[in-house]
Amino acid sequence: MFRRPRPTFDVRVVAVSPLTPALVRLTFAGPTLDALAVEHPTQWVKLGLPEGHSRAYTIRHHRPADREVDIDVVLHGNGPLSRWAEIARPGDPARLAGPRGRQPSFEDAGHALLGADESALPAALTILDELPPGVPASLFVEVGEASGAALPLPDRAGLTVRWLTRDPGLPKGRTLADALLATDVPADTTAWLAGEANAVAAVRRHLLTDWALPRERVHSKGYWKYGEADHKD
Repeated sequence: MFRRPRPTFDVRVVAVSPLTPALVRLTFAGPTLDALAVEHPTQWVKLGLPEGHSRAYTIRHHRPADREVDIDVVLHGNGPLSRWAEIARPGDPARLAGPRGRQPSFEDAGHALLGADESALPAALTILDELPPGVPASLFVEVGEASGAALPLPDRAGLTVRWLTRDPGLPKGRTLADALLATDVPADTTAWLAGEANAVAAVRRHLLTDWALPRERVHSKGYWKYGEADHKD
């Protein structure tokens, strides 16, 4: 499952909580989940099914004392994990392996710019949860329908949010990229971008070249790529 072995945890679904029409929260419990070493925002685990399918998902919440984790899954219907999440019920078995993921640094950031689609939104929200309270933040989210704006967000001063409803005539990611390419970026910005790989790459180039942000202040990850079934960035 990993190039380097990672701890595995046998778990079961204990709660299924719809968040939006396209996003569901699965709560997993397991007898050893108190040992899951979640150390920073955006960390992820591989969620594996008994049939052998697996995919990486962000750890949205970890409650060690309760031996529980929350994982938010996009219901796009295009893969075995998404289809399984649509019908998951309490008691269903699964396995988690990890965690993994590099820590994005917002040290000395005067402004945080976060760009995400539905697949990356849970990770972006873990950043907002841990971002120092005095740092203003701008969150841009591309969603498939306007109902995505109903998702509860962290209550923090200085947060601005733009919900970008995807134009069905455009490739996924283009709406997010166009909005970010047209946005003024303060010189003290630290950016975190994740979602469709081509869109993320275009915005990264823009921030590094047109806005001359230092490379260490631009964190990016292509979570998936249009036309590829199992993209790895």
